[in-house]
Amino acid sequence: MAGSSKDIVEQSYDATPYISHPFKATAPEHLAAVATLFGLQPPRTENARVLELGCASGGNLIPHAQRHPDGHYVGVDLSKVQIDAGQQRLSALGLTNVSLHHMSISDISPALGQFDYIVCHGVYSWVPPQVQEQILRVCAENLAADGVAVVSYNTYPGWKFKEVVREAMLFRGKDHEHPGDKLAHARGMFNFMHEMSSKGSVLNQVLEQHSATFSGQFDDYYLLHEYLEPYNLPCYLSEFAARARQHQLSYLGDSEQQSMFVGNLGSQVAEPLLRECGNDQVVLEQYMDFLRNRQFRHTLLVHEQQQARIRYQLDPAVLAQLHYACAVGGSTAAITQDDAEQTMTLGGQQLAIRGKLSKVALQILGERFPATMHLPELVEAVRQRLQQQDNDVSVIVGLMEALVIRGAVEYRVQALEAAPSLDEKPLALASARADLALAASVDNASVTNLCHQRVRLNIVERLLLPKLDGNHTQEQLIEHILQQERQQMLEFKHKDGQRVSDPQALRTEAGEHVGNALRALRYNGMLIKSR
Repeated sequence: MAGSSKDIVEQSYDATPYISHPFKATAPEHLAAVATLFGLQPPRTENARVLELGCASGGNLIPHAQRHPDGHYVGVDLSKVQIDAGQQRLSALGLTNVSLHHMSISDISPALGQFDYIVCHGVYSWVPPQVQEQILRVCAENLAADGVAVVSYNTYPGWKFKEVVREAMLFRGKDHEHPGDKLAHARGMFNFMHEMSSKGSVLNQVLEQHSATFSGQFDDYYLLHEYLEPYNLPCYLSEFAARARQHQLSYLGDSEQQSMFVGNLGSQVAEPLLRECGNDQVVLEQYMDFLRNRQFRHTLLVHEQQQARIRYQLDPAVLAQLHYACAVGGSTAAITQDDAEQTMTLGGQQLAIRGKLSKVALQILGERFPATMHLPELVEAVRQRLQQQDNDVSVIVGLMEALVIRGAVEYRVQALEAAPSLDEKPLALASARADLALAASVDNASVTNLCHQRVRLNIVERLLLPKLDGNHTQEQLIEHILQQERQQMLEFKHKDGQRVSDPQALRTEAGEHVGNALRALRYNGMLIKSR
């Protein structure tokens, strides 16, 4: 019926489609890793059945299907405009293991089948309460017995403050129907409040925190759906977990597993909270949400029959089975092979590391990043580098445990087949090369990497990627870029802004740019091991 909540949501996303992208926090490989970390045995991901609720045009679902041809993928969305766009992409890519359906989440029944992983990203908070219930119902009815579901949502207390901003924007834009006009007036309201609020006031502090959001950091479609949707219903974690329990679903954890460990807040906070909360993980994390003023969550759910198997105390035997990758900032050559404490940038964090074994292990991981190493493989590599017969495996297991708790290391159940070094004939993901062929423009080209992340490409990377099929040497790649320069697809300039014209200087420039591009593509998880 006209004017129903279903119509309102559908019309909103038809009028302003949400440009969907891959989200690492929802990738089945990541969900499987978190579930394994906490003691479960989730389904394998290379041939998994995956359902996405609110899939938009498939930007989050399709890249996973491209990398896993033996998997089966189903997406559902209320917006016909977005589903049509996704189906056109599927047709262009020739994918047959994905199906996208224009339908309401409320219309999904057990007849759709059982799924190993159910993903619902960016939907739950933006639909009315009755649809929120349907999301949890589908997670209960359509999730395999050992499956994992992930639901993201805006959460309190962080959104208590953001609601002031949203409601003020809605108030000024309420008389405007066109999305562009509505957003323009809403931005004007934000700027007015920002300028007129008293310096140092609570309101001014909130607006300061959000000023970057409205100054070009985010696209218009994001701002419209985040702040100006008819529905935006945040909730506390404890409320969400209680709603899930009504559907016989149990809280497993968060995609950002580091947020679950109270020790990251320091012993002065951890000790009283642990005394207060006992063994109740939801209560403990709710307290931490209050302390952190948390605004957003990716909550993992499992069937309640799985709850007894969940272990939040990390098991060294489980840690020893995982595959690890660590981004080490700076040059790994600067890591000293001694027991002295050394400050390192690990996964974007400054951490003090001591002990020869730990430091050498990180040196090796940093050299191979983003390729993963199975822990026994890492132990053997440390042994060979130090030229000693035996290592204390428990030291390296303890290091990985500490880094997992801090969120400074990547971990997986199966190996990530990224290139551990730069091959003479580099090979890029076939899915990335296929996606690039569909890119709308050179200036805004982006592809999905092995870690299920969106990677933006510069002009040299974009021109190189189609040639990275494992059949072209680096010298041939340099010649390709020189040919592109002659065809004016790109231009090399001196520091003074003048075009480089000397043939030898051009070759030198091309060689440097190709080398930089290949290193960047490898580091960003775009290159795989040559066959």
